[in-house]
Amino acid sequence: MNKYSPFWVVPYISNNIDIKLYKNWIFFSSLEVIEGISPLNDKGEDFYNILRREVSLYDNCLWIFNDSKFEEEEYAKLNIILKNSLETYLYSFISRPGIIIFYKNGGFTEQPPSFENFTTGVVENVTNEKIKRILKITDFIYQRELNHYLEIFEYLREIKKSKTFIRELALWSFVEQHWKSKEGEYIEKSLKNMKAFIFGEDYRNEFRRSFDENLKKFNFSISNKKGNVGEIRNSLAHGSFFKNKKNWNEDDWDLFFNIHNKLFDMILLGIEKEIFEVVN
Repeated sequence: MNKYSPFWVVPYISNNIDIKLYKNWIFFSSLEVIEGISPLNDKGEDFYNILRREVSLYDNCLWIFNDSKFEEEEYAKLNIILKNSLETYLYSFISRPGIIIFYKNGGFTEQPPSFENFTTGVVENVTNEKIKRILKITDFIYQRELNHYLEIFEYLREIKKSKTFIRELALWSFVEQHWKSKEGEYIEKSLKNMKAFIFGEDYRNEFRRSFDENLKKFNFSISNKKGNVGEIRNSLAHGSFFKNKKNWNEDDWDLFFNIHNKLFDMILLGIEKEIFEVVN
């Protein structure tokens, strides 16, 4: 039976990864692939040129290879998990997998990756820590068949790609449902539960304090009163934010996006903790 070793390309990133290996994952830049350093050997330059006609590849793009050999269904499943986890953590996107096919007679052949019709205006920084987080989550979900968490990452990925106010409402709604301890609890209690789960009683945690302070500032700035998380969620749901955004100043927008980014990061920290500490 044939075996398959998949590989992927992530464009539109500032590649600051200086590790070459993490578990069964191997990383290369476009330049290294072109020079024949990757498992593609001299096919690397051909595949790079094929992809360059599809999207604007450049030397800092990240090529990710998995050194394992899979059955066809196994690598297809791994691809779905990696796509949803990576595109939840990053604003960029990942290619459809290329494949190195190993035949039972000892021969092998390579097939190039390809891209769906996605665009992004963001060139983001990808670090050693971030790529390790993505691949650790991918491995856990794949190896332990955590289909429930795959569904969560599919949902969070869709939120990540959504328009600003739709994305914000969906995030708060996710927190409210995922971290409520019993029926009838509202968003304030769910947010408190999430922070307690992640940070425990460490109320001096800088990330936690920064989020709480910015939330209070934002509430006061746009409503002239202390307000609460429930009011924010309701304003999003009823369209008040969209209607009143024309009155926001630059500081309001900065606070809005700062709160959004920190909330998304907290959600990911909470999901990671569930998977690595509770499920495991």
